[in-house]
Amino acid sequence: MLTGAIVFGAVALVDVAGDHVSGRGIAIGFGILSFLLDLAAPVFVQGALIEIVRNIHAGRPARPIGALYETARRRFWPLFWASIIYSLGISFGLLLLIAPGLLAAARWSLMAPFVVLEGESASDALDKSRATVGGRTWEVMWIVVATFVLLAGSSNLIIYFALPEGPVPAILFSFLWSSLTAPFEAHVLSVVYYRLTDPERPVIHEDVVRWRSVWEGA
Repeated sequence: MLTGAIVFGAVALVDVAGDHVSGRGIAIGFGILSFLLDLAAPVFVQGALIEIVRNIHAGRPARPIGALYETARRRFWPLFWASIIYSLGISFGLLLLIAPGLLAAARWSLMAPFVVLEGESASDALDKSRATVGGRTWEVMWIVVATFVLLAGSSNLIIYFALPEGPVPAILFSFLWSSLTAPFEAHVLSVVYYRLTDPERPVIHEDVVRWRSVWEGA
């Protein structure tokens, strides 16, 4: 959670600052910066967190946060383009018919793990994700849909019905929610990846089960 909170906290500070600046030019500048950070931050955090799951799978202590960020930085652009392709594929699929969008959500869901863990480009990660999910499409689809409903659905309900009016409460809630749920989302995708690509080994290394946290020994 700390790995994500540092990045999402910086985004929240920019969003709050943009809501309180005066002057049209400055407000537009903050708006553009906020938009770019809202696109980049989840991708960056996902890359760092997938690296943590790799360590859990291999039985290695997690590296320091700075090293995790360095991994995310090196793979940022392939991750970013993979995220854009994934989002567009689902959106267009849902616009045409619901089923193609759900199929894309399942079959393309492992793009990020392939980019981070195997160093693939966005296009190669798409091909490998589609081939890997293959005959397990329906199982993966239920996992992806359930994760989306649990995270995005719950978040929207809370924002619309439980938070006070105004942008600041929504910004602060988004920061807290993203920090809490980003590790879960990255873990889900990585678990699916390892279950399909390395089914003979436990997803969580037997040594890690005895650790008090993923940082033990780091």
